[in-house]
Amino acid sequence: MHERTRLGRRVFELETSYEVLLPPRYEEGRRYPLVVGLHGMGQDESHLKRDLAPLLERDYLWLFPRGPYPLEVRGRDSMRVGHAWYMFDGNQERLAASMELTARHLLGIIDTLWNSFRIDLSRAVVLGFSQGGYMAGVLGAKNPMRFRGACSIGGRLKHEFFHEIAAKAGPRVALAQVHGGQDTSVRAEAARQAVEACRAQGFVRAEYFEDPLAGHEITPPMAAFVGRWLEQIL
Repeated sequence: MHERTRLGRRVFELETSYEVLLPPRYEEGRRYPLVVGLHGMGQDESHLKRDLAPLLERDYLWLFPRGPYPLEVRGRDSMRVGHAWYMFDGNQERLAASMELTARHLLGIIDTLWNSFRIDLSRAVVLGFSQGGYMAGVLGAKNPMRFRGACSIGGRLKHEFFHEIAAKAGPRVALAQVHGGQDTSVRAEAARQAVEACRAQGFVRAEYFEDPLAGHEITPPMAAFVGRWLEQIL
């Protein structure tokens, strides 16, 4: 049978959405820092907006993209479509390629915003939860001319992908890992070790914050740390 099989390829395009949240007192005459927020796998922007609600009243322009990969999420009595930032089957090379494709997509959205809103692109950070935290770390660390900082919440700083850019990005990009001490999805010890590895690579402003009672979630103490971190970076 295999000798009669022929393989082909064709591009399949999907439209993806994003939300822009303007500062409470948005003025056309000034430029605002940009905060990019990436939701967790199977979620959408509403989850991250809920968990970081106290921070949304600050004078930042928030971009909440939706992950470009749709996936089916089944509950006990319901079904919905969630979203992911990359595809992962255990192969690190394919993971890096998938993340790079998404990174180009996200940078394209930011370029589009530049034409429509008053953004200070010299003051941009990216943060994310869980899978979005993995993506945020890679996007920020590998684009040091575009981001001042990257914060992973409940994910892990993917330092294995930072080697080639570390010398350039280390002095420029602030990194933060925010984690729950009881997280069973991404172990706190692995998250701490990743921060140490980033410091060893030359990321001189790599921080770690842990809520010892938290699981795989964003608790008020974790959100408060993110708020303080944003104030320092922006």
